[in-house]
Amino acid sequence: MNRFSRVSLAFFLAAISVQVQPAYSQVWKKIIPSKSEKGSSQQSAENEAMTKQLRSDIGYLASDQLEGRRTGTKGEALAGVFIEKRMKEIGLAPYGTSFRRPFKFEWGKELTLEIRFTLGGKHVNIPEDAFPFAFSASTTEENHVLPESREANSPWLIALYESEQDASNPHFDVEKYVFEQAKAAQERGATSVMFYDRFGSKYAPKFSSRSEYESLEIPVLFLSKKVYDTHIRDMKVIQPVYMNIKFRKDYRTGTNIVGYLNNGAARTVIIGAHYDHLGFGEDGNSRSTEHTPAIHNGADDNASGVAAMLALAKKIKQGSSKKYNYIFIAFSAEELGLLGSKAFVKEKDFDARKAAYMINMDMVGRLSPDRKLTVGGVGTSPVWGNVLSNVTGNFKITADSSGMGPSDHSSFYSDSIPVLFFFTGTHTDYHKPSDDAMRINYAGTRDIVNYVYSVTSYMEKQPAPLFTATRNTTTSRTTFKVTLGIMPDYSYQDGGVKIDGIIDGKAGAKAGLQPGDIVMQIGAVKINGMQSYMEALGSFNPGDNTVVKVKRGPTVIELPLTF
Repeated sequence: MNRFSRVSLAFFLAAISVQVQPAYSQVWKKIIPSKSEKGSSQQSAENEAMTKQLRSDIGYLASDQLEGRRTGTKGEALAGVFIEKRMKEIGLAPYGTSFRRPFKFEWGKELTLEIRFTLGGKHVNIPEDAFPFAFSASTTEENHVLPESREANSPWLIALYESEQDASNPHFDVEKYVFEQAKAAQERGATSVMFYDRFGSKYAPKFSSRSEYESLEIPVLFLSKKVYDTHIRDMKVIQPVYMNIKFRKDYRTGTNIVGYLNNGAARTVIIGAHYDHLGFGEDGNSRSTEHTPAIHNGADDNASGVAAMLALAKKIKQGSSKKYNYIFIAFSAEELGLLGSKAFVKEKDFDARKAAYMINMDMVGRLSPDRKLTVGGVGTSPVWGNVLSNVTGNFKITADSSGMGPSDHSSFYSDSIPVLFFFTGTHTDYHKPSDDAMRINYAGTRDIVNYVYSVTSYMEKQPAPLFTATRNTTTSRTTFKVTLGIMPDYSYQDGGVKIDGIIDGKAGAKAGLQPGDIVMQIGAVKINGMQSYMEALGSFNPGDNTVVKVKRGPTVIELPLTF
């Protein structure tokens, strides 16, 4: 989630409820509580029990024991076991044969045993003394090199650090520097680029299977201080260089946890929250400025949403809701690009036509003192505005019409399902190790659960909501004059931009683009990944006509495109 806000400690104290005790008159005659007093006493007891359970659930999910719940790790697996246990305690059944729904996805690149690198005719160990960057081309080159040579059609040797100050700076962005320098070298005709460390920096890069930068068309390698001392420091004449760069795809596995309340109804409501987080920040999505790895517990993002989803499941199970069946999902791999929810909507036993609507809760643990609550997706059905007007909850509601956003409801909206998204706002602990359980506003989270339950109860008395498409809300920091109107598959790593979804009415949809297409070129710009895709968009204005080249299955086709 890409949002921020602040929270007051005052609401932390509001989590303590006062239990109502029976009162007696002076003549020792027990006073019989009125019906309203009974209701108030029962509600107070229920709220106290819910608050206690929220504390327990968030406390465990956001504990150091789970090591940040990074997708595919032991910590996430422990969280999954816990969520499944809680679903069983509530009385949910598995959706299908099991609560657990694993899915495999491509994540990056792994080094292979075929990789070879020699300099001056001498073998260099991979990856101990040298390795390719993840955005390097996978190819073979046999050529000759000389230090500081910048000739076209030859390899280039470049110092990674221009000064010892850069080498000792823990915040020096090595990957950004290398990519930009290598891309510029590629444009000037370099056949490969090797970056050497002449200072022996303790912050020197290590091989990473994934990069946020798109693949280049030439090999790009890092050479250690040992390689510099042995092969480069005293190099006076041209030397032979040989490299055979071969990667294989790196796959990871996430696991959605799915519970089911089967009321024998024709339509089904989906209620979800993602349970993965950042681990130690290994995937490059931490906002911490500290160089030392630390556990990112993700209490608000999104232990709070999972605990709220479980509390809501209990209320619905114990209530009188019978009009719909209910699916409760704890999504994996949300932080890696909504991969868990995307996997679920593609499951063979999930029929979007039978889905009534979807509710997503992501970061609902930091309700502010002024009780601001954002509700997204209000434009995805004509009924949602009326629902928000009729369901009271003592919140200052900010309604957002868009069905798109940086969380799992987007996957269901893309499948033409009405959605609602509940979110208490961003804060300075977002994607940092400081997002801990002690900072959660438990009373506020409880109030949101009760509010969302009121929404589902209200919908029990209404016809199934109709779906309407909405404007697209982009989370990109870059503003373009034009848009293609596609949702990229961020797990795709094979060159080009793979289309995960199409936005109706936009240029791509009008041109005939389809989900699964791989955008290879727009106009004269070849697309290798998101960087060149954005560069291409930046070169067009509204009304411009061009051609988009896409790979559809084994066939490459060209389609006329008007922005």
